Amino acid sequence: METENLIKEIETYLPFAVPEADRASAAELVEKYGNDELVLRLLRDYYTALPDACEEAVTRVSEFSFKQDVHFIVLTTTGHSWLYAVTVDSVALIGEYGVDIPGEVPAEVMYFLGWGTQKEFHENCPSVEKLKEYPWKGMPHTHCPVCGVPVGEDHLLGCVVEVCPWCGGQLKSCNCRFEKLDVEEIETAEQVAAFADLLAEKGRIPFLPEQAPAYPGTSRGLDEGDKKS
Repeated sequence: METENLIKEIETYLPFAVPEADRASAAELVEKYGNDELVLRLLRDYYTALPDACEEAVTRVSEFSFKQDVHFIVLTTTGHSWLYAVTVDSVALIGEYGVDIPGEVPAEVMYFLGWGTQKEFHENCPSVEKLKEYPWKGMPHTHCPVCGVPVGEDHLLGCVVEVCPWCGGQLKSCNCRFEKLDVEEIETAEQVAAFADLLAEKGRIPFLPEQAPAYPGTSRGLDEGDKKS
């Protein structure tokens, strides 16, 4: 399982990235998000890169914003807070987070979030303490643990959690996509696009909290290499 591999990678980096006194708490947070591939990939990126070479444990994962399949997540460490943009395919550090912390937020990020100036951006950033903690196992799921979309929104195409609207099974594993396209396997981007159109016509089943426990797994998308087994 991809989450297990991510946890092993993070555990490999911890002795080199976190002071010995903080390693136990860092490991506890990794365990806390042990079923959330999105957060685990973010933690792996943090402990691999260590922004500003700060060897600090992550103490909290917070939600800042979600827009157009991009999660803006704040990692709070023992001495800093860092704002990241995270998708199912990538993790990008935007910079140090905080109303009173100087620094330039890229213009494209500000415009994407709906703000025009650095001043306006920082004025609209709540303090870290006021940000909602990113949901973890044991909490009610407010986001899909694999593709990260909020409750009530359609999964990203290819998410293993999505329920098939035709048979009620796991869309990534059932045969409906092959039957509806009348093919033996899916090999081209055009076939993926055609299946997406069929899904939209049928009506996709959005993410609901009760879906999450039944379908832990990876987020490898339905792409040109996704073939019928």
